[in-house]
Amino acid sequence: MTKLGYLGPEGTYSHTVALRYAAGHGCEPVCCYSLSSVFQQIGDGLLDMGVVPVENSTEGSVGETLDLLLSCEGIYVNAELLLPVRHHLLARPGAVLDGIEKVYSHPQALAQCRRFIAEHLPGAQLVEAASTAAAALAVANGPPAVAAIGSENAAAAYELELLSSDIQSNNDNVTRFFVISKDKMNLTVPSKTSLALAVLDQPGALSRILREFSLRAINLTRIESRPAGSKLGDYIFFIDLAGRVDDPVVAEAIEAINDNTLWMKFLGCYPACEGFENYQQGKDKESGYSNIHQLREKIDLVDDEILYLFTMRQRLVDRIADFKKGTCEVFDQAREAEIMRRVKEQARKNNLNTDMVVKIFRLMLVESVRRQKNLISAGQPPKTLARHQQMMK
Repeated sequence: MTKLGYLGPEGTYSHTVALRYAAGHGCEPVCCYSLSSVFQQIGDGLLDMGVVPVENSTEGSVGETLDLLLSCEGIYVNAELLLPVRHHLLARPGAVLDGIEKVYSHPQALAQCRRFIAEHLPGAQLVEAASTAAAALAVANGPPAVAAIGSENAAAAYELELLSSDIQSNNDNVTRFFVISKDKMNLTVPSKTSLALAVLDQPGALSRILREFSLRAINLTRIESRPAGSKLGDYIFFIDLAGRVDDPVVAEAIEAINDNTLWMKFLGCYPACEGFENYQQGKDKESGYSNIHQLREKIDLVDDEILYLFTMRQRLVDRIADFKKGTCEVFDQAREAEIMRRVKEQARKNNLNTDMVVKIFRLMLVESVRRQKNLISAGQPPKTLARHQQMMK
């Protein structure tokens, strides 16, 4: 039988999600006492799969899981699971709410049930435990006047009763888990892809990476930075995106961002969980650029980006005009010649029509000089637009 590792002890929320996954996939849940043990035993072949927490909607990401995904080679994400977090007040049989003097739980669980505690147990002492399961075990071995905040599964594991149910302050609290193994998935369903990458240490590198996804209408469902652990200011970015890694659109975007990364690691491609939104299903989306309507939508996105960049350039031109006030020079011949040299080189490099690109940039440069001329105050007139046009021919 397939062995599925989870972060124990019994009664944790990881145990709960492992039991649910195992019931639907014929797995045997195996308790591990650290996240690193789950990864190591998969790598050593002692476990076939593992289920590990990756993020919580209230508390954020689980940094240790992200670090292990990055450092452990040959282990991939095969599935994502969402577990609504429901906290309950657990006590020994016969205990009553008014008699509870101490409440044990993990610090996060205590914080997430602050409202219930304030209203119903204002005088109770709060005791932090290593996990909600450890809290349940402490209550099982303690006096009747103590209670724990934990899961229904913890109550069953340690023979406790639910003194009060659903005591969490936020009913939308959800934890996301990854199912991991040595296998890469071969998918034909709506999916997500997870990547980790290091960005080049230069201005705009991250912006250019994000732009490649934006221009292709690829939805980034999550992006997070983590310290690289080398020096202050070095970060690694974890990106989850909607789409399969073998989708032409996704593959094209991943290829395009290589120029702005120091390195990139594929973490996994896996089915989108139930309830996953913002992913447009259908054959057309699944197979990339499969019809003319989709291609025209992409062109519209590119056109919007071009107009945005034109706007940015115009604003910079206006700022330069401020520096040129009181001078007689507007047109910088050496500067413009360098721009045109670079434009021609890039056009040839990218197999573009050089004459077309040169004409576009000449028009843009002429307009820049005209605009600067109008912005510069009268006094020492700049070189005329006509002279600039003549020199640009």
